[in-house]
Amino acid sequence: MSIALIAPGRDLSGLVAELRAQAPDVDVERWPDLKHPDRVDFAVCWNPPSGALAGLPSLKAATSLGAGVDGILSDPELPKALPLGRLSGPRLGQDMAGWLLAHITGLWFDLERFNRQQRQGRWQAWSPKRSPRVGLMGTGAVAQPLIEASTALGFSVHAWNRGGMRIDGVAAHSGRPGLMRMAASVDFLVCLLPLTPSTAGILDKSLFAAMPRGAVLINAGRGQHLVEDDLLTALGRNRPGRAILDVFGEEPLPPGHPFWRHPAVTVSPHCAAVSQDQETAGLILESYRRICRGLPPIGLVDRTRGY
Repeated sequence: MSIALIAPGRDLSGLVAELRAQAPDVDVERWPDLKHPDRVDFAVCWNPPSGALAGLPSLKAATSLGAGVDGILSDPELPKALPLGRLSGPRLGQDMAGWLLAHITGLWFDLERFNRQQRQGRWQAWSPKRSPRVGLMGTGAVAQPLIEASTALGFSVHAWNRGGMRIDGVAAHSGRPGLMRMAASVDFLVCLLPLTPSTAGILDKSLFAAMPRGAVLINAGRGQHLVEDDLLTALGRNRPGRAILDVFGEEPLPPGHPFWRHPAVTVSPHCAAVSQDQETAGLILESYRRICRGLPPIGLVDRTRGY
């Protein structure tokens, strides 16, 4: 029995060291150098190659090395009955909340104004007249710390999700009409959705047209949520007036892409919330021990919903 780590292109040396430190009795192997693929009963994956999981005959379950599972579900050879899980610990949501609040509060207080005034030697007080209105697309585990922090700060918080789930202190929206109403009502529209067939391309020209002039779009979900050409056109119309993007359809973002030099676009290299090795190792081992007891992995995925 062993754990296989399948994440092409990622440096997993720190995670392997942490797994071995926390559980020296558990065998951990890294794809593609699996000495005993027939003994692997749990796989931890990030964008696994097609057929990689199907080639493990004793596999009992697999989990994503993060909150998203689209990179696993896209495998056409994925065994149909294989239980899938997700790894999303408290630190991931806390880091995401910190990253988002840094951008939201920085623009709310217009901190760049004071940088300009300092360079000009100007002493001129200024403060925002009201709290920002924040709209969240997605209310899963990663979004919860942002909801809690935003409401604690007195922000007007709206949230949109598939089922219209109610959250204390938050205006709830669902369905396409609800999404349009929310987009028209907020200063910051934040996408934290999972990537599914129904959410791909959801950030499109019709949504942008509903946003107030000068509003801010923040995408920290998946690059495939965004129709890039629609955004570039919409920015020229000031709806939205600015975009903060952490995820992209092609990563790394290619040289020469218009986002790099667009004055209304802020690019970050998919690092709004990065899984930390110590927490991730603990979650992997917790999930593995559940599998060994015949239980489903933590964060069990509903394949019909895609998350």
